[in-house]
Amino acid sequence: MSKVGVGLIGLGSISTWGHLPGYMEIPEECRVVAMCDQVPGLAEQEARAHNARAYTDYEECFKDPEVEAVDLVLPHHIHAKVALAAIEAGKHVLVEKPFTTTVEDAASVIAAAKRKGVKLMVAENTRFVDAYGVARKLLDKEVIGPICYARTYIGGSEMPRLSDPTNWRSKAATAGGGVLLDAGVHSFYLLHWMVGPIKSVQAFTTNYLPQLKIDVEDNAVGTLKFENGALGNFSLTDTTEAPWTEILELYGLNGSLKVDMVAERPVQVYSTKQRSNDSSDWWNYYGDTGWNEPFIRHSALEWKTNSIRREVQEFVRCVADDQEPPVTGEDGMRAVAVALKAYESARLGRRVDI
Repeated sequence: MSKVGVGLIGLGSISTWGHLPGYMEIPEECRVVAMCDQVPGLAEQEARAHNARAYTDYEECFKDPEVEAVDLVLPHHIHAKVALAAIEAGKHVLVEKPFTTTVEDAASVIAAAKRKGVKLMVAENTRFVDAYGVARKLLDKEVIGPICYARTYIGGSEMPRLSDPTNWRSKAATAGGGVLLDAGVHSFYLLHWMVGPIKSVQAFTTNYLPQLKIDVEDNAVGTLKFENGALGNFSLTDTTEAPWTEILELYGLNGSLKVDMVAERPVQVYSTKQRSNDSSDWWNYYGDTGWNEPFIRHSALEWKTNSIRREVQEFVRCVADDQEPPVTGEDGMRAVAVALKAYESARLGRRVDI
């Protein structure tokens, strides 16, 4: 099998500690042949260290015949523009979340990829987190029965970046929004994957630290209604001083399932599926239905990095094997649509249909 030639576009922190190491772990399957960043010194430094060609203009990079696939790790507001340019150049595209900042842009990128016959994948690392994969398998086995309520939490401190006036994440014009768009798409993708399509949303946002003088929200909460009748809540914060984490809670008619990323054994499941219907049989009615912890390999500090590495490796394999990506443009567009409707809800002060 020939190696896939990858062009890495954008060399910020998540690119160099997450995406790049993922490619380096599979040298028999791919090679990073080009690295591009508008900061000349950074592009040259990274390219020299990895025996790649350096570019400061992504359009020039897309002309490189050895670049078959590109990985876009860029400010949110230019995701669509650069993705369209890459697709028109015939490149397969992996684009960081949020996929785009508008539904219209997402639809344009999806249509272009289909027209050109190239692979389009959204870099949603949630799909590649081991604990979530275990949770999905438990749901497939109907261990907790139909889900009636779900809850997610994503939180940690982004204050160093938000307080930096030169950082694009602190500006609505370049970030497209705050924690609701940046982190919320993770929750909306996850909840669709675990529970099903989201029907409506009611959300509240705030700029809890106005002294930072940013024009994006740093905290958001909301309530969701799913098409299957289930309800859900999401909480998102950039201002908590704690290890960056995610929590998922699913409550069904026959049990409950929890995923907590700061726990060494992150998955807990409680199920009454095998419980006796005879309440007089105390042990079989109550005694064997405690919380179980399915064993999975997990590091509370490395789960996010590991999932990003698996994500880019899956992209390479989809290109090499001509397979449909596990996280499609439609998946990314759906998550963005919920986030934008959540902004509309917060602005109007009422529930909004998706």
